[in-house]
Formats: sequence, C-alpha cells, structure tokens
Amino acid sequence: MSDKLAEIAEDSARGGFFLLTGNALSLLILAIGSIIVARLLGPENYGLFALSLVVPSILAGLIDLGVNPALTRFSAKLRTEDKDQLAANMLRSGFLFKLVTGIAMSAICLIFSDALATYILNRPGMGFLIKLTSLLTLFQTLFTTLNSSFIGLDKMEGNALIMNVQAIVKSALSPMLVILGFSLVGALIGHVTSYMVAGLAGSLILLKHYRSLGKPSSGNFSSSLKVMLSYGFPLYVSTLLGLFLGQYQNIILAFFASNAEIGNFNIAIALSSLINVLIFPLGVLFPAFSKVDPNSGELRRIFRLSVKYTALLIIPATIIVAILSKDIVYTLYGYSYGSAPFFLQLYILTFLYAGAGSLVLGHLFSGIGETRVILKSNLINLLVFLPLAPILTMTHGVPGLIATLLASSLLSLAYGLRIITKKVEVNLDLKASLRIYFASLLSAIPVLALLHISPFNSLPNLMIGGSLFLLTYLTLTPLTGAITHTDLENLNLILSRIKIVWPLIRPVLTYEAKLLST
Repeated sequence: MSDKLAEIAEDSARGGFFLLTGNALSLLILAIGSIIVARLLGPENYGLFALSLVVPSILAGLIDLGVNPALTRFSAKLRTEDKDQLAANMLRSGFLFKLVTGIAMSAICLIFSDALATYILNRPGMGFLIKLTSLLTLFQTLFTTLNSSFIGLDKMEGNALIMNVQAIVKSALSPMLVILGFSLVGALIGHVTSYMVAGLAGSLILLKHYRSLGKPSSGNFSSSLKVMLSYGFPLYVSTLLGLFLGQYQNIILAFFASNAEIGNFNIAIALSSLINVLIFPLGVLFPAFSKVDPNSGELRRIFRLSVKYTALLIIPATIIVAILSKDIVYTLYGYSYGSAPFFLQLYILTFLYAGAGSLVLGHLFSGIGETRVILKSNLINLLVFLPLAPILTMTHGVPGLIATLLASSLLSLAYGLRIITKKVEVNLDLKASLRIYFASLLSAIPVLALLHISPFNSLPNLMIGGSLFLLTYLTLTPLTGAITHTDLENLNLILSRIKIVWPLIRPVLTYEAKLLST
C-alpha cells in the first residue's frame, strides 16, 4: 500500500470509526425508543406513524438540487488544494440556499396538507397529521446538510454528535408523550422536535469549523451556487429518482396494503438498520475517492479493497440477521408483528449485493465526478421498478414489492459494473468476494442446526446463535482464503492508529494471523 493510499485509508478509517460508533449508538438509542413506541401504538397506528412522515420526506428531498453532495466534494477537494477560503465560501452559500428553500417547502406542506394527504397517501383524514409534521421538512433539510458538510470537512465527530442528539431527544420524548396519552400525535411531535434540536446543535458546531477556514473568498453567492449545482445536479436528479422510488413504494403500499401490513414492513425496514450501522461509515469513501487521481492505479486499488472489506462485514451480517429474523422481531417488538420476520428476510437480501460493489460504486462515481453514471443507474432502477411494483404488490402484497426492489437494484448494479470496467478501467476482485460468500454460508450451517433443536426462546437463541456464527465465521475466513496476510497487514496499518478500538480489534487480527500460519 503506497504512502498516499495509506494516508487516505487512515483518514477514512478515523472518519469511519466516528461514523460507525456514532451511528451505532444513535441506532441503539433509536431502537429502544422505537420498540417502546411500536409496542404502545400497535401495528395499525405504527403504520400511520410511518405514513405521516412520507410527505415531509418527499418535500425535503425535492429541494436539495445536488447541494449536499457538492458540499461534501468541494469541502474535501478544496481543502486538499489549500483553498480553505474558497471552501468556506461554498459552505456559506450552500447553507443559505438550503435554509431558504427549507422554509419555503415547509410552508407549502402546511398550506396544502389536506390535499397531500388525499392524493399522495390515499388517507383524506390524515391532513392534521401532515400539518403536524410540516416543519420536519425544514429540520430534515438542515440535518442532512450538516451531515454532508461534516463529512467534507473530515469532522465526522460532528455527524456522530448530531445523530445522537436526535436519537436521544426522539427516544425520550416520543414514548413519554405517548404514555401521557397523546398517542400518535405525541410520537410525531417527539420525532419533529428531535430533528429541530439536533439541527440547532449541529449548526453551532459547524459554525466553529467554518470560522477556522478563514474569511470566505470574494466569490459571490450566485457563482458558488452555480458551481455546486453544475456538479451536483445530476446527483440531485439521481437522488430525486431514489427519493421518488422510496416514496412511490410507500404510495403503492398505501393503496394496496393495510395499515397493519405497512406497520410490519416498517419494522422490517427499521431492523435492517442492524446492517445499515455497518454501511453508514462508507460515507468516508466519497471524500477518499475525491483525493485520488482517477487515472492512477491507486483508484483501482482503493476500490477493490473497499469492496472486499465492506463485503467482509456486510455479507455475514446479512446472513445472520436473515437466519435469526424471527427471534430478533419477537424479542424486540413482540408477537403482534407476525409478518415482520418474513419481510425482514426478504428485504435484507439487497445487502448481499455488497460483494459485487453495490455499496461502493456510488461513492466511486461521485468522488471522480462521474455523476451522470449515477443518474443513468438510478434511471434503470426506476424504469424497472415503476411498472412492476404496483402489479406485484397488488397480486402478492408486500413480498411482491420487495421482489421488485431486488430485481431493479440488481439491474442497476449490473449497469454500474459495466461502466467501471469499460470506462473507468476498474474491476472487482471476484475471487475474494466469492470466498466471503462461501465462508458466510458455511458459518450459517451450525446456527441453523442449533435453531432446529433449540428448546430456548428468542433471546437465548439470539445470544447463542449470534456468538456461534461469529466464532465460526472468524475461523473460516482465513481457512477459505477470504482474508489473507496482505489484508491483515493493511488492517493492522489502518486500524492500529485508532487507539480506542485497537485493543478490541487486535485479538481478532491475532487470531486470524495464527490461523493463516497453520
């Protein structure tokens, strides 16, 4: 590994550590709060809770115009080029734009709430709930802009802080208001308030980092915004397609599924965060790819390593969550969510695409400026999903919708892989990915045998099954060649600099090294 690549990897590992720990802690806090709220509300009201957040989320996504990814890229790129004042100007212009558009869109949500509830959600009686969540458009906009800015500035601890502030406020306030008798309304008030508090706290932190960049350059607002939109607009259209895809999915469910089925499906989505906690730190790859010469061999090297090390975590995590889905749901949410385990098993299959680079491709294309490829990839996804989703959901319910998601994501991934091979001249290490799949599937066998004969209830099954899978997987990865001496050298070089986690990781790497030496 070259010195430059090692430096980028070290920065990425440090940032990834903050994103991982911050996201893991916030998800743990949110999980506790959501479990309490879901149990108190029941499947039907929990389904209404999820639907109430659809419209504000759509409107928040409409107003980005590519500014968020532009803030990340240019903050990282300009600082690397010692142009801190220009980076400060970009931050100022981007924030001003997002604040004004956020306020305007929240007002639209408030004024047209009844119509939005009727024509988008097919629930005319939900107008009051849409009014209640209208400010969420502004606060979510602020929250996501802060996240993008912190990543571009390599200040991932800022992301960790605002994520945990939001999680703590929501998980404390929403259950308390439900218990006090405010029911669904109380849960929504807690949700909106959490984003407001996190946004204000994050703004104060970002202001400090913004001032450290020095006085902004003389460039005016319109010129800075033009540069950001020129880069980010294809990404915005891509994000818009993804947003439309996600909310179109909710609209399809609103028409063809019951509130209880929607509640069960949203439990499955919530539990997929057990894997998302490992995915979220991959945001550090965006600025990492921005720092590498697209025409150098280092780009190919960092891409292959990113895919491999991502797959080493995501693929086994997906398989064990699928196997233990019933025990996870019943332990956390109770037996009233009877359909959620099956929905979870199907939904998380998309994470198995990680071995083919599904979680890294977007960061690669964004980092090297190939944003139009992301747009075309999302268009393919949309064109497949758009006609199939209503047909399969109408005939097969929620499983039909998930099957459509799996098919459309696979075709989109195939297009991205074709482009990196022909245009960017980067390819996958397929042998490494296949070994990881093999080790993960073998590790599932003893867990399946245990569950078949286990006399225990859900919680002991989780603890014993999870531990057995982890031990088996750590043993099989070196024996199957899924991890090599070179990988251990890279991981030692990168992770040894993170003093907080090194004492926990070192024994694992030592165990892997001993198995490789036998």
